[in-house]
Amino acid sequence: MLRVVYGQRRWTHTLRPYQQECIDKSLSELKSGVWRQAVSLPVGSGKTVVFSNLIQHVKGRTELATKTLVLAHREELLAQAARQIQRASPHLVVEIDQGSRVANPAADVVVASVPTLGREHSERLQRYDPRRFKCIIIDEAHHAAAETYMRILDYFKDKVFVWGCSATLQRHDGLGLTRAFDKIVYEKRFVEMIREGWLSRLRVLTVRTKSRLDSVRSYAGDFSTSSLSAAVNVQERNLAVVQAYKSLAADRRSVLVFAVDVAHARDLAELFTHYGTQAKCVLGSTRMAEREQILHEFRTGTLPVVVNCGILTEGTDIPNIDCVIMARPTRSAVLFQQMLGRGMRKHEGKTDCLVVDFVDSFKSDATQITVPTLLGLDPTLVLDHDDVMDDVLMRRKAEQQLQQRKDKDMVGKEGECHTVVREFEESLKDRHLLPKTLGSLQALGFKAHVHLNPLRFFELDKKPENMASTEYADILSSVSCGDAKLRGMSKYAWVCLSPSRYLCTAESTLYFLTLDKSGIWTGSTRALIQYPTPTGMRTHYSKEKQIELSATTLVQGIKGIDRLLAAKVDPFKLKQLHWKADWRKRPPTPKQMQMLSRFGIKEENAEGGDTQLTRGCATNLIMRLTHGSSKTWKQFERAKTQLKTMQEKRASVVTSNAVWASPSISLD
Repeated sequence: MLRVVYGQRRWTHTLRPYQQECIDKSLSELKSGVWRQAVSLPVGSGKTVVFSNLIQHVKGRTELATKTLVLAHREELLAQAARQIQRASPHLVVEIDQGSRVANPAADVVVASVPTLGREHSERLQRYDPRRFKCIIIDEAHHAAAETYMRILDYFKDKVFVWGCSATLQRHDGLGLTRAFDKIVYEKRFVEMIREGWLSRLRVLTVRTKSRLDSVRSYAGDFSTSSLSAAVNVQERNLAVVQAYKSLAADRRSVLVFAVDVAHARDLAELFTHYGTQAKCVLGSTRMAEREQILHEFRTGTLPVVVNCGILTEGTDIPNIDCVIMARPTRSAVLFQQMLGRGMRKHEGKTDCLVVDFVDSFKSDATQITVPTLLGLDPTLVLDHDDVMDDVLMRRKAEQQLQQRKDKDMVGKEGECHTVVREFEESLKDRHLLPKTLGSLQALGFKAHVHLNPLRFFELDKKPENMASTEYADILSSVSCGDAKLRGMSKYAWVCLSPSRYLCTAESTLYFLTLDKSGIWTGSTRALIQYPTPTGMRTHYSKEKQIELSATTLVQGIKGIDRLLAAKVDPFKLKQLHWKADWRKRPPTPKQMQMLSRFGIKEENAEGGDTQLTRGCATNLIMRLTHGSSKTWKQFERAKTQLKTMQEKRASVVTSNAVWASPSISLD
């Protein structure tokens, strides 16, 4: 821990190492000329503490520039920021500018409401002299693209240092950040924070329902609220939410439930109360005095359940929350992280946070954000583990082992891993009548199934029980066309080079998506260069160049590069990148077969098995073999032999109690 001393008053405050690191990095980048900075820190990391201590170290461009403007969009955030800044720097005059509260122009720090200052033709904004301000701090900076924020920043122009922080600030479009910021100068992911002990550990239980979201409309990158409410605010699903609480979280002290809209929140609260659990709603229409009373009861433990819709996603500091029920489906990683973050703060007597994640049926699981997708796990994975971090660490370890196993056996020496799937099935015959008492989860139709996690392999001398697996009869089909899961994420023909590296080709440019050691997906490109030689034109690819893209999930990363392609590639040529493009269905060209033969893939290999090799599959295969998988084919040939040997060995084993399963060889 680091102790920081400010000014002559020798006021002291203890900073966590990463908080000091963030401040140092911000000041270093400012010294290098980066005047518009963004910082990504998860909920519970102390973002307010960071910028409260940063303010004292920022120097204005002139001696006149000594003031600081802090921007936030909600009353709770304004009050929280003002208190923390005053605590960090008691010698400064800190005032709030919001509605009827008008700040004194002589104040050292003004904590201002964005709706108050940023509305069109705001006279309040004109009261400020840009020359007197050294910096602007933006809390919850992912909102900074809004016109209200931009009016304020445009008013100050380039005369001040702009610093924004958010738990969900990241580049998804490959085109850089908004006009508000030039660079993300510091990032700390919540997975790291949990691992280092700064945030509460997670226990995750996933409840897969039979509610279908296929017909739910989309709006601004997420589900349309009204359309989503019609799909999920139904009696059966609401009963499942209450029963999940009673069966899985009844021992939790402070449970926060996220609903879709006002009607859904009220219906859930009434249902909780009907079945004997006191629950209250916090809505946008809830009077401030009533809201404060509800949250006071919630903080002190006298109210066990609070249901809200969109109110407690930001700026709510209730560290005693030890259970979050995700009853609101979303396609927004930003919103999901905000909801999840409410339970991430550490608190005395709190050992972990239980997350009950309701996952509904959707035509593309990859585009519905759930705990598995947020952590970079398989979107169809359903969790039932004491500690979800075990899954994350297991996944990273398994991917590293897959990368390192170049010439070794395709079957590793890891132990089996089980995941329990809970499916909600329609079981209430009369949809219009409430049952008099709630039974068990099983009575409501929950069934448990056991699956083999595809990231793990089992030893040959073990006898795993009740494990599902897959055998690939046609290995070539799997390696060349085994990107089916990617089709649910993108309309373009992405290729999996390895579990941590993906490729999409466009004209003469290769677009890569790579998972780095910190668990972040980053983007890069390689361009095809032509040059003349005495024997004719030759080509080679340039060195890999990073692009402005970072994402916490594979889905986000792919969508980011997809947007970049849509912006840079000619519309006609863009259609040829679709995995459904007609040319991909044609037979492979002689040139493709000639190239494949260099890797030892003969025509009889390509045409053997059940799947006829197409031009598109050949393209995928060539991309894999030329950009990171040059030894893949030999591995597959060895894998065929191993599979045959294992099957023969298994057939000779007589066992009455164990159920043997063939190893799953994942090629994506």
